[in-house]
Amino acid sequence: MKAIQLNQFTSNFNELELTEKEIPTPGKGQVLVKMLYSAINPSDVNYIRGDYQVALDRLIWNRTELDKLPSFQPNGQHPHPQLPYIPGGEGVGIVVGNGGGLLARQLQGKRVAISAGPPMGTWQEYTVVDAKKAVAVPSEIHDQQAAMLLINPLSSFGMLTDVLNVKRNTWLLQSGGASALGKMIIRMSAILGVKTISIVRRDEQIADLREIGADKVISIQSCNAETLASHIQQQVHQATSGEGVHYGLDCIGGPLLEAMLPCLTLNGQMLVYGTLAKADAQVFSRDLMMPCASIQGFFAGNWLAQKSLIQKISLMRGMKKMALKGCFDTPIDSVFSLQDIAEALHAATKAGKTGKVLLKFP
Repeated sequence: MKAIQLNQFTSNFNELELTEKEIPTPGKGQVLVKMLYSAINPSDVNYIRGDYQVALDRLIWNRTELDKLPSFQPNGQHPHPQLPYIPGGEGVGIVVGNGGGLLARQLQGKRVAISAGPPMGTWQEYTVVDAKKAVAVPSEIHDQQAAMLLINPLSSFGMLTDVLNVKRNTWLLQSGGASALGKMIIRMSAILGVKTISIVRRDEQIADLREIGADKVISIQSCNAETLASHIQQQVHQATSGEGVHYGLDCIGGPLLEAMLPCLTLNGQMLVYGTLAKADAQVFSRDLMMPCASIQGFFAGNWLAQKSLIQKISLMRGMKKMALKGCFDTPIDSVFSLQDIAEALHAATKAGKTGKVLLKFP
């Protein structure tokens, strides 16, 4: 079978290798999935560049044994995969084999959305995942949408309903409003009775977000470093009648996060889930002290790992309801084959793209 292999961390997408591999064999509790489509997400690029390993090296739980790979959790749990490995965090396919176990056998022959990732990712014609990371997809959801069903939908649903636990008739401010995940936040917030203020980079994105239910959209197209913060804060002040926002979601970091923090109202919560600006933010301590506000990080893998099986089932049920209401429908920017992986990654990281980039399998 054909697979994409990463041999060394790189920012040059041409260095990823299209290789031939043996079809993997599922172990007990695992399923073998013949892939149909796989999405390309920012997290995949982080694994390619080595961003996660650099970030994990900073954490104190990775400073005890220097000869070991850093781990995503304390005590060496969930170590960062060792190169070479196969990237790809999610996708959709048909279960064509299983290694035994009740759940694995129940999924045999079904179309499933899967959550994977290196070293056994989804950028290959067949992959193996734990059965608990495979979700049977309702027939109403098209293959291409099913390929994007877990990472962004689960993260957006979890951030809103579990981590922030948003309340009706409150305000939420988000960066990256025109992103696939940002649009999911807007649609779900409308159903949950939460009013949204979304920050976008270009003026032409305003109408699109208003059409799907955004209450307020702030374009920063005309802003420079000196006017960014005042422009955002003035617009938020006007929209909320001076009260500020109860919740914030930031996937950018840097000066944009700095501008958003003073917009929090009393006991406001800021949730940071991305670093697309590749720049650290300077936090003015009293922006948190005076309103008794808080700032918190979100990493989907570690958040989900702390949930019990019953909690995970509940999350998936709630997410499926939102999916059937169209909350997670995402436009497709382009579709590529495995042999065009470099071109696909360039398309996925291009500024201003209109939707998700997918890999299609024969």
